[in-house]
Amino acid sequence: MPAASTLEQNAHYAKFSTTSRLISCLVSEGLIETIFVVNPNKTHVHGVCILLLPGKSSLVQPEDILVVVPLRGQPILQANADANQPAIAMVDGWDMLPHVFVPGTGPCAYPPVSQAKETTAISHQLVASLLGDAFDGFSLIDGHDAVQLWTRFASLSNVNDKLIQQISQELDSSMIHQAHAYNHPKLLPTLSSSTVAWEQIILEGHATHPMHKARKSFPPMVPVTPGDNDLEEPVLRLVAVPKSSIQMRGDFLANVQPWVDLLMTQQDQAKWTITHVLMPVHQLQLPNIEQRFSDVQVLPAQGHSVSVQSLTSIRSVAAPDLVAGLSLKLCLGIKVSSALRTITPFSTYFGPGFSENVVPRLTYDPAVLWIERELASAVYKHDDTDMAKHCSCVVREAFEYQPDADAIIPCAALVEKIQRPDTQMTLVQHVWQLDSQDKRRDFLDRYVDLLLQAFLPPVLVNGVAFEAHGQNTLARFDRTTGELKGFVVRDFGGVKVHRPTLRDSCQVDIDVLPESCVVAETKDEVYKLLYHTVFHCHLQRLIRVLDLHYNGEGWALVRKHLTRLVPKDHDLWKVLMEQDKVPGKCLIRMKMEELYRDVSHRTLPNV
Repeated sequence: MPAASTLEQNAHYAKFSTTSRLISCLVSEGLIETIFVVNPNKTHVHGVCILLLPGKSSLVQPEDILVVVPLRGQPILQANADANQPAIAMVDGWDMLPHVFVPGTGPCAYPPVSQAKETTAISHQLVASLLGDAFDGFSLIDGHDAVQLWTRFASLSNVNDKLIQQISQELDSSMIHQAHAYNHPKLLPTLSSSTVAWEQIILEGHATHPMHKARKSFPPMVPVTPGDNDLEEPVLRLVAVPKSSIQMRGDFLANVQPWVDLLMTQQDQAKWTITHVLMPVHQLQLPNIEQRFSDVQVLPAQGHSVSVQSLTSIRSVAAPDLVAGLSLKLCLGIKVSSALRTITPFSTYFGPGFSENVVPRLTYDPAVLWIERELASAVYKHDDTDMAKHCSCVVREAFEYQPDADAIIPCAALVEKIQRPDTQMTLVQHVWQLDSQDKRRDFLDRYVDLLLQAFLPPVLVNGVAFEAHGQNTLARFDRTTGELKGFVVRDFGGVKVHRPTLRDSCQVDIDVLPESCVVAETKDEVYKLLYHTVFHCHLQRLIRVLDLHYNGEGWALVRKHLTRLVPKDHDLWKVLMEQDKVPGKCLIRMKMEELYRDVSHRTLPNV
């Protein structure tokens, strides 16, 4: 068990965890002007990032400052940056030290974190170096949190009050649940641990989304309070939906049967199956179903419930000891990051058809990549998809829940800290004992090689990009040696398919509902998804935690393998290897524009 931290420390780090992600988004999405001040002395503070108030483009007075955050490493500067006040193009949470300052005239209170006084003093000195006498009498006050930062920024940016409040609640939820995670550390996993143990080891989650730990429910659901609702071992319940009110894809009845058998005897099932379809649901979702669907019958908990185990996404569940080789993706009407974790009719319709007709024809090496098919699905029939999405279910293959499986680990878990906030040590370093630069470089070299072998061919040949970020992608390791063998990908709700390329290469087309977001009108949309999920979200995180980002060695390995795997006459070569800028997903802009299925992009530096 990792060393215990104090509640006071954890509360400070929880605020910083969410606030640092918000800062990263505000900067990278171009919502705020910034100034970078490098520290000429060689200390643990590399420099400071100064965020200016909305509407300000230069620093003249302390009142121009929104916040100041000290940096442990070099951010990516804008190409034409002013030499005197260079602007930052991209800053990552891992670039930052755990302090968020605002100028003030009160005494400086130091948080219970290491080097707090020294960091504050250096940061004060660097800000004063720009402002000179104008900064006399001001101190840097630590502990500014995401809600305070967002409220001030949004108010000055003319965001409407309702949206300010809504986003504030989600940021607050993120900080509360993050503190709870820090206060309740888990035993560290090993190569012998189950996949579920690795699924549930997530300490911080999404590396750049400010609502990374948000668990925001809406009436008629009860509030999701840390400790009161067990999201890791939820209760599976059973509802009966009239056959005339349900849309099924694939052989749903056969594939869901092992789950129904857990919840009802065969004899009792016979009373229902003539007129109804029996569907497993997440117990927390029942209030939404009862309010929205008057003809759906919720079976009583007694005799019709079982505890299961949630996966990294929270809404997907498994019962490895009871149902081998399968998992369920369920509706859960809470917001985690930006999304309400329900399943739309667009997803329930697409997945089984894609699994049966397209996946077997894709170009990929099955020794390197395993694709978990969505075998069947069901969704309530309703003209309003926002209603229907509250009563739906997907049955999915789960290779990790079969006897004698490799160590199959969600890639997001590899880059998690070792169950404590005040460290840079991550599980991949700890479990694989990567205690030298050479070991870390060798591990990354094989990882990049196999990851690109897995996910580039469908893009290059078929015009199909999987949403291969760390939550949807699992790594397969030899349990004895720890050697990486390949990858597993799951969840087709976010794939992108360029239909002409797919038809030309596979002689098959996708079957989608009108306005499905998986359809890519151009190849560039496929490349956007590949870059965002594989390079920005997945490899960048691993490269950073292996300490191979600032020295460039990690990205040199990526370029080495891209040079081998991507033909120079392919469009993708230019996108990845020649363009200085790439379209980046804007998480806060999307929140401000109230987008979910539509995506807002802004050009970002190509890492």
